[in-house]
Amino acid sequence: MSDAQAPRSSDAAPPATAPPATGSPDGAAPIERATGLDWPTIAAAFNDAGGAALTHAELARTVEPLFTDRVDNAGWWAQGATVVYEQSIGRRVAGQSSAGDFQVAASRTLPGAGGELRARAVAEVLAAEHLAGLSVGSGGRESDTPKRLYWRTGLGGGAKLAVSVEPKADDRCLVTLTATGLDSQEQREEVRTALRAVVGALG
Repeated sequence: MSDAQAPRSSDAAPPATAPPATGSPDGAAPIERATGLDWPTIAAAFNDAGGAALTHAELARTVEPLFTDRVDNAGWWAQGATVVYEQSIGRRVAGQSSAGDFQVAASRTLPGAGGELRARAVAEVLAAEHLAGLSVGSGGRESDTPKRLYWRTGLGGGAKLAVSVEPKADDRCLVTLTATGLDSQEQREEVRTALRAVVGALG
């Protein structure tokens, strides 16, 4: 996951949900690898705190202390774990944020410098002009953190697009394109295909 992929929190009262699932659901593996905790341990922390009776924000606050000293950004990983937990109890479907909209990402590890890869990714996105029928904003804004390079712009229909580039070993970088604010699962799958095409064009 990247920072651009962190789900939005909500304090709205949760809807009725199914009992928590056991085992490791889809999306749990990166969290298990990063934190060194297996999913049953993380799920137990959610369940012991109240589970489905809690809001998204309350759930995230519950597990953040569990991740402290295990990962650099415990709050971000707590948000990701909360999304996976909410999917496992039936509160949301795959790709749906706590706000009710949908998001999707496509990524690829490529050789090259971060700045160069960001510029190439931005050029591909702008050249496409549309992603699955959503117009690409002609502007865009760059920002950098010690770990990642970003470029963000708007898409048609109120959706948003973020390009992130994270340097890795051996002069390679992880390039991720993330679209948020999508209307439906169907649109999410269409945008996924478009994002994969952009990432594939990078090499």
